[in-house]
Amino acid sequence: MNRAIAAIAGGVKDVAFGRLTVLALLNFAIAAALTMLAAWAVITYAVPLIPDGAGWVRNVSAAGEFVASVAVVVLAIALSPAISMIVGGVLFFDIATARVEKKIGAPKARMVPVHEALWNNVRIALPALVLNLIVIPLYFVPVLNAIVFWSLNGFLMGREYATVIAARRMSYRDAVALRKRNGFSVFLVGLACSFIPFFAPLVGASAMTRLVNSLR
Repeated sequence: MNRAIAAIAGGVKDVAFGRLTVLALLNFAIAAALTMLAAWAVITYAVPLIPDGAGWVRNVSAAGEFVASVAVVVLAIALSPAISMIVGGVLFFDIATARVEKKIGAPKARMVPVHEALWNNVRIALPALVLNLIVIPLYFVPVLNAIVFWSLNGFLMGREYATVIAARRMSYRDAVALRKRNGFSVFLVGLACSFIPFFAPLVGASAMTRLVNSLR
């Protein structure tokens, strides 16, 4: 637990005041723009397709459009961690990890082939998207929505970041084994990241790099 807390503190410091600040801001801008653009497109072009009518039917239609718009916003918020994970994983994660490894004096990591890195990111980020879609109904339940959002995305982010970073120094199978042996610490780092979804990939890159190297 102490290692996880120290790793989280180091990750936050790197993003807020360190060498990952610019990358974090770029990740935030791109992920937020994609999320808002998708929500805007659905509200602008899909929601108006709800048929209008006359009298009470018109009122029902208007209410339906309002509910649909709210649902789109909730959906966008629910999927924002997955979108951020994909953007950060593809564009910035390896760069951030290499910078932190250099800063903490970690041994040089192996060169992960591009196709292997992309496949690792896909098979780790895709479950995050699918699981967030499955639990969407729970996001409309007060209190429970916050618990589900933080706990689920904390688990998913910890799982992704620990596996990807460990895979820089060992096989994918060994990386998964390391993650499972230290599940609680990995979850704590992921949970911290779930509170800041748009900055999570960069905080996660730094914090998990520190944690994985301390565990090894």
